[in-house]
Order: sequence, then structure tokens, then C-alpha cells
Amino acid sequence: MTEKNNHFETSADLDRGSGGLIWEIVKTIGFLLLAIVIFRFYILQPFMVKGISMEPNFHENQYLVVNELSYNLGSPKRGDAVVFKHPEPACNDFVNSNYINRVFLQGPCINYIKRVIGLPGETVVIKDGKVYIKNSENPEGFELKESYIVPGLQTLGNQTRTIGKNEFFVLGDNREPNASSDSREWGILPRTHIVGKAWIILYPFNQAELLKRPGY
Repeated sequence: MTEKNNHFETSADLDRGSGGLIWEIVKTIGFLLLAIVIFRFYILQPFMVKGISMEPNFHENQYLVVNELSYNLGSPKRGDAVVFKHPEPACNDFVNSNYINRVFLQGPCINYIKRVIGLPGETVVIKDGKVYIKNSENPEGFELKESYIVPGLQTLGNQTRTIGKNEFFVLGDNREPNASSDSREWGILPRTHIVGKAWIILYPFNQAELLKRPGY
């Protein structure tokens, strides 16, 4: 006569099984949350345009996708439309206090969008309504030909600014008087304040497009 080996599941077996399932669910949720955080703060994030400072290229209530990854791997280039935390005193203190504030929290900072004009080590000269760039390749300076501004508009605010390491000079595309608060008014933009570059106009759908850096 053959003896049958019957297996009986005990309460301990059930506890171990349910515990393993719960742990797998927790791990899955944790990985998903981590992926969301990485995507949101290191790759792409949304931004809504406010105001007229970047007309005629960006308009009030346009919904943009901001590419953060490109600046985590490289540096802003001339012509990039960048989203950044406005460098006023309260925001500067907040951003410079620690890495968490700089990357993950908004704090008292207000986000702006402007165009990169001057790069680290260059000198920007605004004179007689035009913008000139002096750098190692062009020590005498060259006039910046900006195809994205309204023809005939002058860039007001005669001044000369030399840009330090990890700093940038930014301007709004709208060069009408008092249309843009930018580096002419509040000075150099620190690299630490830059969130990313405007990559896609997502909404309104009839204005949707992949944004390209202008040539000079």
C-alpha cells in the first residue's frame, strides 16, 4: 500500500507568502516613484508662458515641455530659450542653500523664460540699439544678428557686461520698451538657476512644434 504525502499549508506559510507579495508591491511602487522623480526633475518638465517678454516667438498661456536632460549633460548654447529661476535675493539664498532646494523645490523663486545671448567668458555690449559679442575668437566684437526679434526693433539699455564662469547673459525676444525684465535690468544669470531649455510647444495644439536653436 502506497503512502500518500499530503502537504498542508500552515498559517506560517500563508504569512510568508503574503509578506512576499506585499514586499514585491512595495518595491514596484518604489521603483515607479523613483522613475517619476528622475523623469520630472532630471529629464523633462512642463512650463506655462506668462507675459509678453518672449513675443513674437512665445505667447501667453502656451504650454511648453522643458528639456532638463540636455543641461545635465552639457551647457546652454547661444540662442537657447531657457527656463530659469529668477535670480532675485530671496531666490538666490534659497537656491544656493543646498542641492535639494536647487533641484527639487520651488521655494520663493519665480520661473522666467529668456534667450541666451552671452556665454561664460564673453563680453556683451549693447550700444546704439544693437547687441555685440566679444570673445576669444572675436576680440574686437561682432554684431549679433537676431532673426527671432521683430525687424527694426532696437535693443535698449546701453551697457557692457563681462560674463564670468558658469554665468550667462539673457534677453527677452520682445525688445519693445519695458517688455522684458532680463539681464539688462537685473544682471547676469547664474548657471545654478537654469532649469532647462524650451524644447517643444505642446499647447495650443495648432501651435505645437519642436523648437530649434537659431543660427547667427
